[in-house]
Amino acid sequence: MEVWIAEGGEKRGPFETYQVRERIKEGDLSGDELAWHKAQDGWVKIREMDVFRSEFEKSREESLNALPPPLPSQPVPFLRFFARWFDVSLYLLLVFSMVRFTGHNLLDAAGGPFLYLYFLPYVFLEAAILNLTKTTPGKFLLGIRVVTPEERALSLQEALVRALRAYIIGLGLMVHPFLTGICHVYCLWYLMRCNEAPWDTVIKTKVRVVGPLLFPVLLFTMLFVIILMLLSVVLMPTFIEMREIVREHAS
Repeated sequence: MEVWIAEGGEKRGPFETYQVRERIKEGDLSGDELAWHKAQDGWVKIREMDVFRSEFEKSREESLNALPPPLPSQPVPFLRFFARWFDVSLYLLLVFSMVRFTGHNLLDAAGGPFLYLYFLPYVFLEAAILNLTKTTPGKFLLGIRVVTPEERALSLQEALVRALRAYIIGLGLMVHPFLTGICHVYCLWYLMRCNEAPWDTVIKTKVRVVGPLLFPVLLFTMLFVIILMLLSVVLMPTFIEMREIVREHAS
């Protein structure tokens, strides 16, 4: 089949189909050039001709296959540490404020089932927020996003499994500060060694840091300090009560 091609405002050819294919493979023809052969009524773009359409589909597939792989996870251990404790502190502020303003005593509550159940809603909240937004309040302020290897948001099931593992392995169930501290040390060591947290290894999730950090860090620090101050105010009566109990036992 002899094909004529309009190039540079001139009609050139005729070319055999194999010659046109070679020029397409070499990148000499973009596919937007007009072409004609005797079996068609008028001039059309080369990419729209049945005889050459498959060549451009191959080129598109090769371009997609040549795309670079997803970026590796970023460990950012200290950013993630403070982002998680921002979320934890915000949650504790809400829970302890509700306990106090409903007239309940935190010391009495801490001795019952409350000690083992008070933090469970946090797990479900974190999973839901990750599923919907790819982040949490603390992570959002620091530009941290949690995604799948395909850069998509986690499914609700993936987010729930991740949040639950972080609750157990990273926070030690939040029942005793000493246990939580041991879990923190282990997770920081794992993160620095493997470039990802234990829960990200299992779920295959990726952590990304997007955007500049100077202003977000300043804003994050200011809000974190405010949350910690409010939390101290809410817990102050409990601290005073604990001190009085210690004094009574000491005397």
